[in-house]
Amino acid sequence: MEFEQYGKEIENLEIKFNPFEFAESNLFKEIDNAFGYIKKRNVDTYTELINRLTTSKKNLPKKKFFNEKTSKIMERIKKSEILSENKELVLRYLNAFIETQGITDKEYWQKKEIKIPARNFFHSANNLYYLILSTLVDILGKDEAIKLYKETVDNYVHTFDTKQMNIFTDLEDMRQKFIRWTENSPYGRVRLLSTVENGQWIRICKNCEKVQNLDNLEELDGDLMYAISCYCHEPLAKMWNENFVLTLEQTIAKGDPFCSYVYHDKSIADKIEHPPRKFFEEKISNLK
Repeated sequence: MEFEQYGKEIENLEIKFNPFEFAESNLFKEIDNAFGYIKKRNVDTYTELINRLTTSKKNLPKKKFFNEKTSKIMERIKKSEILSENKELVLRYLNAFIETQGITDKEYWQKKEIKIPARNFFHSANNLYYLILSTLVDILGKDEAIKLYKETVDNYVHTFDTKQMNIFTDLEDMRQKFIRWTENSPYGRVRLLSTVENGQWIRICKNCEKVQNLDNLEELDGDLMYAISCYCHEPLAKMWNENFVLTLEQTIAKGDPFCSYVYHDKSIADKIEHPPRKFFEEKISNLK
C-alpha cells in the first residue's frame, strides 16, 4: 500500500463564511436536532438538560445582539416547536455565537461572506456542543451521555445530510475526489492518502483545523471531543456508500498526533481490521 502527501498547512488561518447562512444551516438545526431527539428519547433527561443549561453560567455572552424583540430572529425560532420551547436558550447561544466570532449584528444581517480568524470560528461552534455533551455527562454519566449524543449525531446525518447519500461508487472514486478536495482545501489540511488495496483505503490527517485552533484543548476531555468533532464521519461513511465502514482509533481531538481514518469496503474486504498505531507512525515518518 503506497502513500502520498497532499495539501499544505496555512499559518494564521482565516475562515471565509456567511454568518447568517451558517447559523441557519448549522446552529439552529444542531440545537433543534439535539434537543428534539433527546426529548423524544427521554423526556426526563431532556427536562433536566434544559434546566441545567438554563441555570449554567457557561457560554454566557457579554452582549445581547438579539432578543425577543428581534422580529426576524423570532420568526425563525417560531418555525420550530423545540426552538420556540427554548427561545431564551436559543437567543443566548446565538448571541454567544456572534460574540465569539468577533463580528457585529450588522455583519450578520448583511448575509455576505466574511473572513474571521479560525480560532474564533471553531470556538463559536465547539463551545456549544461541548457544553451540551458535558452537561449530559453530569446527568447520565460519561458512557451513557456519549452514547446518547452519538445518537443525536446519527439522527442529524440521516435527517439533514441526505444530499450525501451514495456520492461515491467505490473507494477509488472517494480517493480521487478526496485528493482534489485536499489540494484545493481552504483550511490548510495536510493528508497522507493511500492507494486502495484489498477493499481498504487510508487517510492519515497530520493536522486538524477544528481542534488545533482551540485555546483550551488540553482542558477538554478527549472522548467528548471525539464525539462532537470526529464521530460524525462514521455514519457519514455508511451514507456515502452502503458498503463502507470507517474505523478511526487515533484522533488529534483525543490527544493523538494524527488521525487514522481507515475506510473498508465490506463487499470486498476479507475483514474489518484497523492497522496498529506503529503502522501509521512509520508512514508519517517515511514521508517527512
